Amino acid sequence: MNRLSEDVRAALTSVLAPSEQVALVAPAVGCTLVLTDRQLLLVREGVAYRPRSGVRAWVVDRSLSVRLAPLRKTSGQLAIECCRRTTSVFYTLEHKLAIDQLVEETRRRIYGEARPD
Repeated sequence: MNRLSEDVRAALTSVLAPSEQVALVAPAVGCTLVLTDRQLLLVREGVAYRPRSGVRAWVVDRSLSVRLAPLRKTSGQLAIECCRRTTSVFYTLEHKLAIDQLVEETRRRIYGEARPD
């Protein structure tokens, strides 16, 4: 799991419930994706300067969809869809493994799929 930067950690303190646990962290271009036991969060770089718009949150349930577009050369795109709204997150080849793990775990939590041993 990637470590949280101080800015991301500070932004999460006001968003997470006291008992909520961070499961996965995935860096992307201009942001960090954080999967907790309850929600998926997008924390934008510079969140300290824009606290109202710097964090997006989605409850991890059947209303949420995460889709990866095909990787093109050295970058890719993740679409996060909920309630007829789509947010795009761009990532580089260096971020791909962490993004793939986050998408897999998010889908497992949404659909209750058993994890292979």
